[in-house]
Amino acid sequence: MYEQKFKHRVCVKHNGWTDRRNNLPMEGGALNAGYTPVDALCHISNVLGQHGLVYNQDWWWEGFGHDWKHGTESYLINLQFAKEEYKLLIPLKQTYESRDL
Repeated sequence: MYEQKFKHRVCVKHNGWTDRRNNLPMEGGALNAGYTPVDALCHISNVLGQHGLVYNQDWWWEGFGHDWKHGTESYLINLQFAKEEYKLLIPLKQTYESRDL
C-alpha cells in the first residue's frame, strides 16, 4: 500500500536537522531508538507540517539508515512522498539520495 501511495523517496542526513547527541552508541530498535535520528525526524516533521503536509496522507517515514561511506557515521532519515514536488521542501543540501521507487 505505501509503495503505491508514496512513490517518491528521499534519504536525508541527520546533520543540519539536529545536534542532539545519541543516548546509545548505536541505533536501537522500537523503544530503544537513539535520540539523534528521532530528534531529526521530529524537526523534519515539524517543517513539513508548517508547509501544510499531513503525515500518512502527503508523506510517510519509511525508517532510519546509516551512511558509512564518508568515514564518519551519519544517520539517515528515509522519507517517502505522495508527490515529487513535496521533496522540494527538504533543503537540497540535506538530500543524500533521491530516487523514484
